[in-house]
Amino acid sequence: MKLRFRKNSLRLRVNQVEVEQLAVGQTLAESVSFAGGAILEYILTPSSGPTRSAHFDGKSIRITAPLHDWVRSPDIGFYFEVEPGLKIAIEKDLECVDGPAEEQDPHAYPRAAKVC
Repeated sequence: MKLRFRKNSLRLRVNQVEVEQLAVGQTLAESVSFAGGAILEYILTPSSGPTRSAHFDGKSIRITAPLHDWVRSPDIGFYFEVEPGLKIAIEKDLECVDGPAEEQDPHAYPRAAKVC
């Protein structure tokens, strides 16, 4: 799962294996380690109801969203906004066609996939 920020928005990109995990209700978690032992964790949890939320406790970013229908759809993205105006994008990660080898994910969605 990849995490990206831009202005007041947050984007999570998930590959095919991760989408299958979300489809069966599993939570995804990743972390980034910084010098001095600081760790930033980011967590995506599929909700069984309509709950959409984003929380940051100083160490972890926790996103919850109703992803059940999205994971089985051809739609690339699931988008919503939470207070105070934070935009959230959860997207199926498309294969990188011109990046370095370390950016290649064998589980990314093929570029021929529908793009929104």
